[in-house]
Amino acid sequence: MLKQSNRFFVFDLFPSTWFTIVLAACSLPLGLFLPSRWGWENGPIENIQVLILAFGLACSLLAAYLSRDDKKIRNLWGYSVLIWLLMIGRELSWGRVFFEPVIIGPNGPGFPSIHQIWYGNFVYPLNTLAIIVLLAGVWRNFEPGNLKRSISISAIDGLVLIIAATVSQLVFEKELIPELAFCSQILEEISELLVYWSLVSIVLVAGCKNRRSA
Repeated sequence: MLKQSNRFFVFDLFPSTWFTIVLAACSLPLGLFLPSRWGWENGPIENIQVLILAFGLACSLLAAYLSRDDKKIRNLWGYSVLIWLLMIGRELSWGRVFFEPVIIGPNGPGFPSIHQIWYGNFVYPLNTLAIIVLLAGVWRNFEPGNLKRSISISAIDGLVLIIAATVSQLVFEKELIPELAFCSQILEEISELLVYWSLVSIVLVAGCKNRRSA
């Protein structure tokens, strides 16, 4: 059994954190050698991202169950499910990937726009409603002192998450490194995958592995 920590940020190397480190170390080699089609929309990497996000959702539900004796912490984990659902929806392009592509170009298939599918007009209002419910739930249950007493955050996973998100959006998406332009799309997707796994690892540590009594 893992020893409970009295620190809010911990630098322990949990099994999920080790996987984060290995994945980070393998990101560039994978981006260089995997086929470019793996980075396409609805390609293998995006499908793996969805599976990771679904696993993160399940971890949040488990964390809510394990925190059932602390109502506010339990509720926070419960409301976090909305975050996972929104991220899953985003990676699935709000369901557009389930329709036939309207074009297939050198960078992969292009799917119908959100306004061309029958439920498209409901997507953004429902997203807005989900965000409002999430913010209201956090506002009602967030107590910094209780949070610091109850959970520990994996600092290493947090650092990897920040670095991977920054590199994905500010380097690979904008192709700031000309030498890597040929694989920037797949590197961007791998970086996003690393972000998602780091977030899952944070939830595993905080909600399931290294919980503390209030």
